[in-house]
Amino acid sequence: MLEREEGRGTDLDAAERPCDGCGMCLLGERRLSRVKSATSSPERQRENVLTAAASVGAHIIGWADDWEVSGATDPVTRPSLGPWLRDERGPYDGLAAAAVDRLGRNVVDCLNTGCKMRDEKKMLVTYGHDGVWNLDDPADENRFTMEAWARRWNCGRSSAGTVTPPSRPVPPAVRRASRRTASGTCGR
Repeated sequence: MLEREEGRGTDLDAAERPCDGCGMCLLGERRLSRVKSATSSPERQRENVLTAAASVGAHIIGWADDWEVSGATDPVTRPSLGPWLRDERGPYDGLAAAAVDRLGRNVVDCLNTGCKMRDEKKMLVTYGHDGVWNLDDPADENRFTMEAWARRWNCGRSSAGTVTPPSRPVPPAVRRASRRTASGTCGR
């Protein structure tokens, strides 16, 4: 039986298969601090990871499922993801996650994981981002950082996957900086 995610037309079964050496074999990363019987988050994260992988022509070869693991835990020390990041598991060509903020609770953890993938020439894909993250590209690096930073500011995600406004006011210096960036006066 083929499982299709409604509205996306993604064949989720085809996006999940063993490593075949094609260069598009990704590890699926899922994390949840608290697993409750009423939550649909594990299934939603699975669908989002599979959709992200399929969108770049990749497939998931295995899952690093860290359930009941705080986002404050360094990704390298997580029970399931850590051994992959430390190269203690089999080969893989990159990492797929439901969102940047699933990689870590803070910007440093997200960037460390993203930069590790970049430095090792591995792919990094997340649901809601078109294509593979290219952290050598300033625009992609800034977007990746902002998505990680939004989590730090306790921003939520709407059901559409877009970042909602912060629950507390944005400091004036940040507002000024974002106006400069948006107008194109701030650059490298």
